[in-house]
Amino acid sequence: MAADLLIHALGPKGDGVHRGERGPVFVDRALPGDRVEVQIRSDADGALRGDLIKVIEASPHRVEASCPVYEVCGGCTLQHAGDEFYRTWKTSVVSDALDRQGLEPEVWHEPVFLPAGHRRRVTFAASRKKNAVTLGYHRRRSHEVTDIAACLTADPAIMALRAKLVTALVPILQDGKAADIFIQTVDGASEVVITGPIGKKGVPDLQVYEGVAELAHGANVNRIAWRARERDTLEVLLEVNPLYAKFGALDVPLPPLAFLQPTKPGEAALVAAVMDALPAKGRFADLFAGCGTFSGSMLERGPVEAFDNVESAIRALEKARGPKPLKAVLRDLFRNPLDPEEANRFDAVLFDPPRAGAQEQARMLATAKTPLVIAVSCSPATFARDARILVDGGYVLESVKVIDQFTWSHHVELVAVFARH
Repeated sequence: MAADLLIHALGPKGDGVHRGERGPVFVDRALPGDRVEVQIRSDADGALRGDLIKVIEASPHRVEASCPVYEVCGGCTLQHAGDEFYRTWKTSVVSDALDRQGLEPEVWHEPVFLPAGHRRRVTFAASRKKNAVTLGYHRRRSHEVTDIAACLTADPAIMALRAKLVTALVPILQDGKAADIFIQTVDGASEVVITGPIGKKGVPDLQVYEGVAELAHGANVNRIAWRARERDTLEVLLEVNPLYAKFGALDVPLPPLAFLQPTKPGEAALVAAVMDALPAKGRFADLFAGCGTFSGSMLERGPVEAFDNVESAIRALEKARGPKPLKAVLRDLFRNPLDPEEANRFDAVLFDPPRAGAQEQARMLATAKTPLVIAVSCSPATFARDARILVDGGYVLESVKVIDQFTWSHHVELVAVFARH
C-alpha cells in the first residue's frame, strides 16, 4: 500500500519514524521533516515499514549523499543527514538512553567525531558465478548484494586489497554459493577470513590451497583463514607472517579474526579518554579485555589483570612482548563476574563488554568498594541499564564522553566514569 507520510523523528537505528494511527512506521533513509511517498509493509517482527519511493518534500536537514552507490548499498545509514543534525542526533542517542533510566552525568565531555575513511575491519558479501566474483555489501534488510568498488568509510588499503580479491577468489569460492569475506589491516599487515563453502566439495582442496598461495603472494596477504559457518572453529590455510598489534607498551600477536576497534583513530580516542580517567598509579582490572586494547596503555600506570572469555585473546596476551606486570585470565564474566572481594583489590576497574552489556558484572561492582569504575560501551541502551545499577549501588556518574568512529551509521560509542565519593 502506497502512502504519503510526514516523518516526525529519527529512531535509534537511524530510520525515520512516522507516528500514525496504526502505530509507528519506520522508513530507512528518511529524516524528520521529510514528506515521503512509501510502500508500507509489515515486517517479520510485526513492525510497519515504509520502503521509500521518493522524497516529496525534503527535510531542512537533508543533504546529497556523497557516495554514488548510497541508494543501493546497506553499508551506511545516514549519509543523507547534514553534519549538525547528525552530530546532535548521535549525542542524543546516548543522552536519551540515560534519560530513560533517570540519569544525568555531572559532566558531558566534548564529543569526538572522527572522519570517514579509516575502517580497518570490513566484511564483504561474496558470490561467484562462473569466473566472476561479486564482492560488496547487502542492501539494508535485504539479501541483495551491491558490488562495491569504492567505499568512503573503509581504509584505502582495504579497498585496494578488495580489488585484488575479486580475481583471486575465483578458484577458491564455490560457484553459486554465498560467502563472507572478512578483511582486517593492522599496521600495514593484513588478513583475510573466508566464511562459507569453498573448493569443489565445500572444504579446502588442492585447488583451494593453490588459490590461497597465489592470493597471499599476489595480494600480499599475511594470513588467510577459513570456516564453513560463522560459529565454526577457524582453520588457518596459510600464514606468511604473524600479525602484531601495538597496544601501549604491548606488542600482541593477533589470532585470526581478532577483535580490534574498527578504526585506529577511534581506538586512540577511546584509550585517551580511559587514560584521562585512570589514576596516575594503582592496580587495575580490565574486564572484557580482548587482545589488550586498553591493558597495554594501563600498564604504564601499574599492574593490570586482564579478563576475557575468548581463549585465543587471552593466549595472545600471554604471548605479548612488553612489560610483565600483566596477568591474563580466561574467565566468562557473564556467568562468573568479578565478585566484590575480588573487585576491592583494584584501584580502578574498566569494563568494555559486547553490545549485550555487563549487567551481571555491574551488579557485583555495585556492591564493591572499588573507588573508580570506567565503562566503555558501544550500546547506549545496555550501558544506561548497567549505569542505573551502579548508581543505585552508590556510585556517582561523574562524566560521559561520546566518541563516534562509526561514521554515517547509527552506532555510537562512549566512555563513562563512575566514582564512590
